[in-house]
Amino acid sequence: MNEAEVSDTRRSSLSRDRIVESAVTIADAEGLEAVSMRRIASDLGATPMALYNHVANKDELMNGIAGQLLKEIDLSALDMSDWAKAIKTGYTQFRSVLLRHPNLLPVLQRKTEMSADALRPIELAISILQGAGFSPDEALKAHWTLSGFVMGHVLWQMTNPFLEDQEQVTAPQIMAMNHRRMITSDEFPCLCATLPAMESCDMDEAWEFGIDAIIHGLKVKLAAAKV
Repeated sequence: MNEAEVSDTRRSSLSRDRIVESAVTIADAEGLEAVSMRRIASDLGATPMALYNHVANKDELMNGIAGQLLKEIDLSALDMSDWAKAIKTGYTQFRSVLLRHPNLLPVLQRKTEMSADALRPIELAISILQGAGFSPDEALKAHWTLSGFVMGHVLWQMTNPFLEDQEQVTAPQIMAMNHRRMITSDEFPCLCATLPAMESCDMDEAWEFGIDAIIHGLKVKLAAAKV
């Protein structure tokens, strides 16, 4: 098969899924700003115009990326007999997906047209919360709270990901280093007392603390409504 025939084969195998997967791969490696129709076309051995037969524009591409991210959430291990465990597992899986694709977090923070793939995990979460006894309005607000915590926590974890001795230094650790140079125990005694915790910060433990606190609050709210 000559080069022209190979190129024709690649073009004929183009699909929306392949284009979105290529965009995710590029963004993971080089950042979201590196994603363009021209770059994707080059990686897929196609022309930029050929991509528009499958993806109408950049906005539709971003919508596809958002759907791809949410489709990666593994919901197979949810214990549906315990709503709190199911919610914790589901949103922890969401966090894991974002940590695998931190460069794509801004895609979920933009206004986007939600695809069916993007809506399914949201539908399941709200269904679980309503099944636990929350009203539709409360279930939606709980989902917003949990999703906001996931994205905020990942953003916080990935802020200033400097490397030191081949190991990633977390944002809280960087803050602790800066605080040691800037603050005194006389002026900020409580903040100084937290510096050892900042320097040894385990972000997984911090995540567990936060998600457990939110779920505990939801349980308390649910119990109070039943009194």
